[in-house]
Amino acid sequence: MRYLPRAAALAAILVTPALTSAPVQPSTYTYRGTVHTVQPRAGSLELITGVGFALRLVQMRAVAATRIEKAGVAIALADLKPGDIVRADCRRTSLGLVADRIIEIDGTAAR
Repeated sequence: MRYLPRAAALAAILVTPALTSAPVQPSTYTYRGTVHTVQPRAGSLELITGVGFALRLVQMRAVAATRIEKAGVAIALADLKPGDIVRADCRRTSLGLVADRIIEIDGTAAR
């Protein structure tokens, strides 16, 4: 009987990490970067993003439900050109990274 409280405490200590879940991955990812390539027929684009020399190329898809805007007005994926600065809200799917919303940002404000 004396060992029962100790055994219960030990069991609680050992079970607690199993009950706590792993950190939840964010459901959306936000990227800010420069458009590198746009392929309207394939529905894909690549962004160059990063800071300083730590640059990376992010590939994403734009589906029919993707909202693409410039100054609050809807535009087509083909209207995006290499060099445009955008913010893209994306999510991971079995297809890879899929953009839910792409907003072209006025690049002159950043200069």
